[in-house]
Amino acid sequence: MKQKDLILYTSLIILFFISNLNLVFAESRFGDLTEMRDERMRGKDGKWVRPHPGPFVWNNIEKEKGVFSWEVSDKYVLYSQEHNQQILATIWPYANWEQKSCKRNKGRSPFGKKFSKYLSKPCSMENYKIFLTKLVDRYDGDGNNDMPGLTKPIVHWEIMNEPEFRMFFKGKEDEFVEIFNFSSKLIKSKQSEAVIVMAGAAGMFPENRRYWKSALPKIKDHFDIANIHHITPPDGKCDKEFWVDEFSDLLKRLNIDKPIWVTEAMIGKCKVVSTYINAFVNGAELIIDVGVNAPGMKMSKGSRKKLNKLIEDIDGFKSVKLVSKNEAEFIMKDGSKKAIKF
Repeated sequence: MKQKDLILYTSLIILFFISNLNLVFAESRFGDLTEMRDERMRGKDGKWVRPHPGPFVWNNIEKEKGVFSWEVSDKYVLYSQEHNQQILATIWPYANWEQKSCKRNKGRSPFGKKFSKYLSKPCSMENYKIFLTKLVDRYDGDGNNDMPGLTKPIVHWEIMNEPEFRMFFKGKEDEFVEIFNFSSKLIKSKQSEAVIVMAGAAGMFPENRRYWKSALPKIKDHFDIANIHHITPPDGKCDKEFWVDEFSDLLKRLNIDKPIWVTEAMIGKCKVVSTYINAFVNGAELIIDVGVNAPGMKMSKGSRKKLNKLIEDIDGFKSVKLVSKNEAEFIMKDGSKKAIKF
């Protein structure tokens, strides 16, 4: 075999291997919010992880104009590779130096000093473009300018987070739309296989519904996966399907046909198994738990044990339906059926 043919053959084998790894990782239906500084919040092997707020913050990577530091984000990516995890990367388009350049007013995020002090639209979308291009280029796995040792590219990108709340975005709806669509177009132009996840809606309370009823039609052509959050208030009040039924109804009313992910799931006072199953039955394809040490009401040890048992029993299922009020039937990838009572 000639050397150039050997190189081509080897490259095809590697691409096939990576492609099949993507399929294997993507089969999981469960994940966790993660935080590397907390050993209890690093996620499960072989599942999805959504670092939150995560390392993909413009302010943390480009602390000075033109000076890029990848140490923290590389650490997250290397850990996920070593533990067979699939990353959902949240992009935060804020940098202190950049927003100071046009004298933006400071915001107030819940993430403390390690996050950006400014939460507004970038002063210059060209500055943001440079950062975003370098971010995607480092983790896209195309062999050019990749992170050293990258074997599992980041494919899933979530652009911003709960923009209807000023603690995450200090801007108008149209500014969010501009940032979102700009980011999506750029990512897709640099990484054809990229999957764009909608900025998570913070529930389906009336104020959330009003915001997304207006914003969703403006971004619907620029995301692949719809995204809902379910965070309980201090009293633990909860929705028995993680808002998936109401969110699905809103999407249908807006003629938007997209898969639904729950990327922040907190059960509050709801029962864990029935809530997860009801969310899946109503259309959720993936559910990401807020993690064992997340702020807010904690899941009890008993409920955590039940959730882990459910994950063990049904992860990777192909479809699910209710066969009675308190029983669901899951069709597994090998064609077998599993009945779960709740």
